[in-house]
Amino acid sequence: MILRDIAFQRNETSLRSEAVKCAVGIAAGRLPSTASIEEKALKLVMNVIYPKNDELADYVVDAVTKELESAASFATATLLRVKEANDKVESKPKSALLPSSEEEKVALESIRKPVVLYMALCVRRVDMIKYLLELSSHDDAYLLSKAVRSNMTKLTRAAAAKYDSAKIALLVANQVSAKEIPILLSFLDNLCPPDSAIPSIELIEACYSIQDRFSHADGRKDPRFIIPVVSGMKRLELRSKLCDFAAAADNVFKAALHRMSERVTRYALIYREESENIHGMSLCEQLVFLHNLDFTASNIPQKRYVDAIRICLDDVDVFTDRVVMAALDHISNAFLHGDPLPLAYLRSIILTCSKHESLHSWICHTLLPKLIDGKVYTDKRHWEGWMRCANMLEHTAESGVSSINVIQSLPAEQYRQYRTKYPQ
Repeated sequence: MILRDIAFQRNETSLRSEAVKCAVGIAAGRLPSTASIEEKALKLVMNVIYPKNDELADYVVDAVTKELESAASFATATLLRVKEANDKVESKPKSALLPSSEEEKVALESIRKPVVLYMALCVRRVDMIKYLLELSSHDDAYLLSKAVRSNMTKLTRAAAAKYDSAKIALLVANQVSAKEIPILLSFLDNLCPPDSAIPSIELIEACYSIQDRFSHADGRKDPRFIIPVVSGMKRLELRSKLCDFAAAADNVFKAALHRMSERVTRYALIYREESENIHGMSLCEQLVFLHNLDFTASNIPQKRYVDAIRICLDDVDVFTDRVVMAALDHISNAFLHGDPLPLAYLRSIILTCSKHESLHSWICHTLLPKLIDGKVYTDKRHWEGWMRCANMLEHTAESGVSSINVIQSLPAEQYRQYRTKYPQ
């Protein structure tokens, strides 16, 4: 109350300015106080002093900006010590936003308060967001960037509620340079609705517009800019974008797959037949479409096409045995109805044999016989893959599962070829 009264004095300009700085210093945690007083100081600064008049608002902006810069300097000064502490920690946290060591935790807590205070002011003056992203993108801004990313949701939700998510996305993106792209991507990612609601058409169009703005000189577009909104896109559109995601870095590719499926988890084991108006892409659908990817037409190397599928199959916690079975079964059914088998299909079955013992019985008694019914042996590459897979499971009778029955049911000529390659 004393600081408020001093700030509202009509005379003594320098004294009023110092009162504002003091209130801001308490709210930012720089001046020693209790948690309840810090909260009261924050409310005083944002809800009482700032709205009073333009002069006081400018005092607040200046003081808060200096607190942020002071936090950035502190982050730079402690970076080496934090990295040394992090290097000594054996188990790293699962989330990149969590502190790796106690040293980093303490440092981040000191930086967090001025960051949150500055973000609160950014909602009032959105042009200040540019400086926040710029300061967080310096080469030595690891800790500041981490603090900003960890609290980005507070800023984006408040800004989206006040200005509309699509408008604020374009406004911020038009202010930043290429160096600030990583932190801009975090801003866009947090703009998406947190609940089951899908991103708006306007936000999707805004992300496309931002992607165009930062396109490469040769016309290539960075797929990272549309990942935040892929859950709101129709599956037909996502299928056309799958090549771009598959060609990107592994972390970008996996992030895109996660966003595609996050709002359709109940369909994880289902390939939805209706394709015009459905949104997102289930895990089963992802594997099916990745197998059927026209990588040649999209100028994707065959190795990358194969690696993209392997990345999915390696992630057994997401692409579980049931998901893999559903996708492989759908492709085999399409094969029986006249569709060609994808190039990587048999390779995926072989990988599945090594990763999911629970599927051995299904592969032996359902999948391999189904492929024989579809005359898989008419294609040399697929036939080689089939024989290799059958051989992997032929001598596993001790586990109660063996492919010997399907091998013995082969047509005479194919049985001869199999035994020539894999004698008993």
